[in-house]
Amino acid sequence: MSQDVITCPRCERRTPAARGSCLYCGESLPVTNIESAPPQRNIEPGELGFNAILQPADSPTEDSISALALALKIEKDEAQALVHASRPVPVARCQNRQEAEMIAALIGNCGVKASVVADEDLKLQTDLVRARKVSAGGGMLSVHHTGGALMLRAAEIKVLVVGSLRKTRVDYSEGITGARGKASSPLDSAEFSSEETLLDVYGDSLEKSFRIKADAFDYAGLVNPLSFRAELNLKATIDALSALAPAARVDSDFSKLRGLLARAWPERSRNESRGIKRSGLSFKPVSRQSIISDNSDQFERYSRLMFLCS
Repeated sequence: MSQDVITCPRCERRTPAARGSCLYCGESLPVTNIESAPPQRNIEPGELGFNAILQPADSPTEDSISALALALKIEKDEAQALVHASRPVPVARCQNRQEAEMIAALIGNCGVKASVVADEDLKLQTDLVRARKVSAGGGMLSVHHTGGALMLRAAEIKVLVVGSLRKTRVDYSEGITGARGKASSPLDSAEFSSEETLLDVYGDSLEKSFRIKADAFDYAGLVNPLSFRAELNLKATIDALSALAPAARVDSDFSKLRGLLARAWPERSRNESRGIKRSGLSFKPVSRQSIISDNSDQFERYSRLMFLCS
């Protein structure tokens, strides 16, 4: 029998050991060693999962990189990018802890460290305060938001995470033909996209942390003189906060790592119906649909992981 297949102790059916639970009855499987990671399954953002996190490697060897590529069933270039990311990176998101621990142990056998972080530990349900303006004085920061003001010591800042939220919407319409209303080939389509830069500033806890949205923030409290360009003002804000909290780490690599993150934390897309309309001289029915994609869940997870591991 393959090392990656095990007999369920309840229903006695053969099931992939790397799942951690029986494919047929859901029974927890005995802990075992696996030779390769199972294919990544699509787990909805709202479900609580467990993440196998690859830890930064001090001096990875070619053998360990090759072994990691074989274990995760990825190209060697991707394995090399993972171990040289210089920060914790997710390699799998699983439905149960046992499966994530088996993948972490598999990575450990390759000579690279890995750990398991639960979605619950990321506290994604807790939103950061959205700052409208930040003022500094006497080693303190006054973060003004819609609900009042948050006071924290600048020295409490641990990490600043720069991100970019990308949203794409593709609208298309299809003619409806046949008695059962089947859609034909698309008649026309249009694509719209937007991108928004964010800065998550983390203190000792989420209650002492806040978020800055580049296009909806008053920079006058930290930046002088102001620029006409929001991205330059944001960069000056990061520099100002870094000067106030020199021990804080600035992470601005989210955009570079999106491809690596997509393995465990993919960008999400959904289909939306925009109804049916009649057009043309003959008033033929036309079905209108939209495909909406965004990476907000991906950035939220990455940002919280950087805070948790800081």
